[in-house]
Amino acid sequence: MWRDDENKQRARTFDRKIDADRFLSTIEADLVRGQYIDPGAGQVTLNAYTAVWVEAQVWRQSTRQASELQIKNHIGPALGSRPLARITRTDVQGFVRQLEQKGLAPSTVRTIYTRLVSILESALHDRIIARSPAVKIALPKMERRQSDAIVLLDMADVRRMADTVPDWVEAFVWTMVMSGLRPGEAAGLTVERLDLDRRAIVVDRQMLTSGGAPMTLAPPKTDASIRTVPIPDQLVDELRRHMARFQPIPFEDGATLIFASRARRPLRRSTMAGYWTNAREKLELPKSARGWHTLRHTYASLLIHGGLSVKAVQARLGHASATETLDVYSHLWPDSDDDTRNVIDAALKEDLAG
Repeated sequence: MWRDDENKQRARTFDRKIDADRFLSTIEADLVRGQYIDPGAGQVTLNAYTAVWVEAQVWRQSTRQASELQIKNHIGPALGSRPLARITRTDVQGFVRQLEQKGLAPSTVRTIYTRLVSILESALHDRIIARSPAVKIALPKMERRQSDAIVLLDMADVRRMADTVPDWVEAFVWTMVMSGLRPGEAAGLTVERLDLDRRAIVVDRQMLTSGGAPMTLAPPKTDASIRTVPIPDQLVDELRRHMARFQPIPFEDGATLIFASRARRPLRRSTMAGYWTNAREKLELPKSARGWHTLRHTYASLLIHGGLSVKAVQARLGHASATETLDVYSHLWPDSDDDTRNVIDAALKEDLAG
C-alpha cells in the first residue's frame, strides 16, 4: 500500500513479497523525483484519451477537421482499442507500415504519424504513460522535394489566364501574381486592408472555407504570415478598375471583401478551384499547374530573377524561415558556379586594368 502524489491511498497485490518490495521502492523513488505515474492510468484506451485530447486543442476549424479525419480513418482503427500503456514501438512502426501499404503518399504518412506523436506526447506530459513508444520510427522517404513539383508561368501565360477566367476573377489573377498572396489571403482581401495610396496590402487574415462550415476571416497560420506587401502601380490600377466595376461586398465584422463569386458571395475554395481548372484546361496548361499557388510560385520566381535576397523573398511570401523559402525555391537562384567565375573574373580584370 502507498499514497500517491495527491495523498490518495493506493494498493496492489503481488504473489511474492520481494516483488512487492521492489515495486514499492520504485513508487517511492518516483514520488521523490516528481515522476510518479499512476500504474492504472495507462489502461485507458487510445480512443478514450484521444477524444478528450481533441476537445482540449485550440485549433482553427480546418485543422480540427483534418485531425478528426486522421484519427477516425487511420489512428483509431489501427490503435484506438489499445490501452495506452500497452502500445509498443513495434506497434507504432507497424502502423506506419500499414499506412504505406494503403498507398498513401509519404508526406501524408508523415502527417498522420505526427498527429499520433502529438497524442502520445500529450499522454506522457499528462503522466498517463511513462514514455512515448513513438521513438526511432522509420518513416517513408520523401520521393521528391517541393521544388520538383513547382510549375511557373511566363507573363504571356498569366495574361492568357487573366483573359480566360470570368471577368470578376481577372483582378484576382493579377493580385496573385503581383503580390504573391496565398489563395486564402487573396480571397480574404478587404478594402480595409488595401492601401492604394501607399501601394501596399496589409496581410493579417485569410478566408477560411473548410468543408461545409461557414466562411470566416481568421488570422494566418503563423505569425510570419502577417506582413505588409508592396504592390506595383499596375496592380493599383487593376484593383481600382475592378472595384469600380464590381462593388465590394460586405462581410463579417464590418469587413468589405474585394473579390466575390458571380453571385456576389465570398469565394469558397471549391469555387476558386473550379475557376482555375476550367481556365487551365482551356489554355492547355500542364496538369502539374494544379492551382492558384502556381501564380504565387510565379511571383516568387520574378523576385528571385530580379535579384532579391532569400530574406527579402521570405518576407514577401510570409514564410516562417529562410529555410522554408530555400526548400521550395533554391533551384531558382542563379548557379553559384557562375557567380564564382564572375567574381574572380571581375577581380582579375580590375587588377590588370590597374
